[in-house]
Amino acid sequence: MATRYWDRGAADGDWQNATNWSADTKPLANDTVIFDNHSVVGPDEGMLDSESGAAAECTYDLLHVKTSFTGDIAAAAEPCCCSPDRLIIEGPGEFHFLVGKDDQSTDTNVGIVIINNPSATVYLYSNANDGANTCGFTKVYLIAGTLHVAHYDEDTDNTGCWIPDLYVMPRKGSLNNANVYIEEDAYKANGWDADTLTNAMNIYLQTGTLTTDSAIQNCLMYNGVINYGTDGAAETDMNILNLQLMNGRFLWQPDDAGAPCIKNARFYGGLFDASSSVNSNMAKVLGGGAGKDIYSYEGATVKLDNGMSNTTIAASSQWFDFGADIDFGGNVEIGITNDPT
Repeated sequence: MATRYWDRGAADGDWQNATNWSADTKPLANDTVIFDNHSVVGPDEGMLDSESGAAAECTYDLLHVKTSFTGDIAAAAEPCCCSPDRLIIEGPGEFHFLVGKDDQSTDTNVGIVIINNPSATVYLYSNANDGANTCGFTKVYLIAGTLHVAHYDEDTDNTGCWIPDLYVMPRKGSLNNANVYIEEDAYKANGWDADTLTNAMNIYLQTGTLTTDSAIQNCLMYNGVINYGTDGAAETDMNILNLQLMNGRFLWQPDDAGAPCIKNARFYGGLFDASSSVNSNMAKVLGGGAGKDIYSYEGATVKLDNGMSNTTIAASSQWFDFGADIDFGGNVEIGITNDPT
């Protein structure tokens, strides 16, 4: 194991040029890779696994972008293919990281990703996510910056980028310090089940703004804004297994003609808003059947009046309300039972 610094000694942007690294030696597997003020002009080529030697060298122990590095690393056309145990980004630039090879035949994951700079923009791509193999980022911590969980179009097997656990915890609790954009199908395709959602992403949002077009297994929201669904192209399997809303605003507007549902929901506070005109023509379901119910409590506001009366409660599911402010709108059928126990 060695520590290699990017110093751009060859005055070009080629990752594969050994002269661009300290001791004129490229980083190898299990090395530590550092970007700092040795050179603030980053690499822009030689980073795909098709480059000579890259596929065998990308399993670093740590890839650390320090605050003193003010440049960019890679681009959408050529992201940096690597699978380090730890990826830490503290610089203010734009960064594109790709996990997995274009002919991936095994699972591979980046263990931990930490993003901590409000001026950083980070794109995470997966090169394989199919019925056989998964490439993903096991735990991602967004402390400050903008994160894009995106597709990588070069691999035909790709159906999205899987992150099992995403933690959005902006420093100083600032809403503006963290922004997340998640494209469709951000779940593990191998063993995917749209009903149980066991391979969907878990999202823990302290605050910040998150927009997604993908299924969620568990969403624990303390504050901030979640835009669930956009007005873009229709998606599929936009379901949520468990939603707990403590505060903030959850905007439910999935563009999924398959009657997307939230199987279990707990509204403790904040605003659950399904009244938007965006995708209001899409039928939606609250509850997931027997034992999968909706609970709302005093301090929470629930808006369901989208002018379409097309949000229903699943058969055998129940809604238990304990004093929330609920707007059902007109032309709805409500059955009320008082249970003093």
